Amino acid sequence: MPEAAIFAAGTLMPVSGPPIPDGAVLIQDGRISAVGPLAEVSRANPEAPVRFFPRSTIVPGAVNAHAHLGFRTKDAPPGGTFSGWLTKLIERLPEKESWTAEAARDSAREAVEAGTTFMAESSPYGECLPQLVESGMAGTVYAEFFPGDYDGAEPRDIVDSIIQRVQKMNDGLPPRVAARVSVHSPYTVDPESSRLAARRTREMGWTLAFHLSESPEEVEFVRKGTGGLADIFGSNAWGGVGVSPVRYAEGIEMLAPETIAAHLATGVGEEEVEILARTGVAAAHCPRSNENLGCGVSPVPLMMERGVRVGMGTDGLWSSPSMNLFEETLVALGLHGFDGATALRLATLEGARVVGVGGETGSLEAGKWADLAVVEVAPGGSDPELEAVEAAAGGGVVATVAGGDVIYNRAEG
Repeated sequence: MPEAAIFAAGTLMPVSGPPIPDGAVLIQDGRISAVGPLAEVSRANPEAPVRFFPRSTIVPGAVNAHAHLGFRTKDAPPGGTFSGWLTKLIERLPEKESWTAEAARDSAREAVEAGTTFMAESSPYGECLPQLVESGMAGTVYAEFFPGDYDGAEPRDIVDSIIQRVQKMNDGLPPRVAARVSVHSPYTVDPESSRLAARRTREMGWTLAFHLSESPEEVEFVRKGTGGLADIFGSNAWGGVGVSPVRYAEGIEMLAPETIAAHLATGVGEEEVEILARTGVAAAHCPRSNENLGCGVSPVPLMMERGVRVGMGTDGLWSSPSMNLFEETLVALGLHGFDGATALRLATLEGARVVGVGGETGSLEAGKWADLAVVEVAPGGSDPELEAVEAAAGGGVVATVAGGDVIYNRAEG
């Protein structure tokens, strides 16, 4: 695109400030250099070409704080119970290898067409990194590792191996894409491997992804060592510690500001929220996956009230119906009674804060990356942000821009 360009719309919603009628952003070298009324921005930059969407709204690009790209809606295992769903998923892993890359490419494209510009993706050993790179989105791929794959190796050797592998994955990546480590869950990664991975990644300044307190079966496994998740990935005899998953995670040093805890849907009460707030953990809220797999409702309003960073995540297409983060956010709005402004913040700026890039994206401000979505809606009601979120959730995104590059334009197919 030209060195400088102006994107403008009938309404511009910076999120960091009130909506701007006939608002515009000036984009230079991939970043926003000015925000304001179109008349002012264009007058100050008369040489910059203008792309004006008079009957649309510009919002920050969606930030997906927890996603799995390598799945498809076709032949998804039935929901109902988490352990039943996971058992079916494991059975089908061998045949899934033949179509994972195609599914990841399609899932990424669906996310882009729904206005997503940044994604925190988790996949086994980071297998979906190539598809995230191809998509044009910025983001981080978290490489899930499973100690059972290491043939009896010691935890220190396992953690050394995954960190070395992820370090190599970062070679040659685009500037806004990174690979990091995911400690998959309390029932798949033993306590010492979890502890060492958390320590090592924090020392390196990396964020860390972690499925935590997702299901009733996880709560039972951690408390009692029994239930549908006992031995589901081979021997996991470390369960039965008599505390909640959040308390357990604190005890093995998993909880810190660098940790992104996904789901937090079951067994999260006042005590657990206090721990999350005290340790500075961030949370990724995935309400549709939680509902589909019988995992309960995350206490998001309480977490937000106590200062826990909360963003939205879609999870993946074998547990959730779409990769549209605005659609996911509408479900959260209905569950928790949020207004449109809160919903839009959850889908954008709050998600950016969760994944550690709140200073770089998530709102339309000078100095931040030019990550935005153009939504086909001209708000006229009492809650304009809600109208924008509803339109984006309903397929109303007409263009997606990441780092100043148009990565989706409906007019061009």
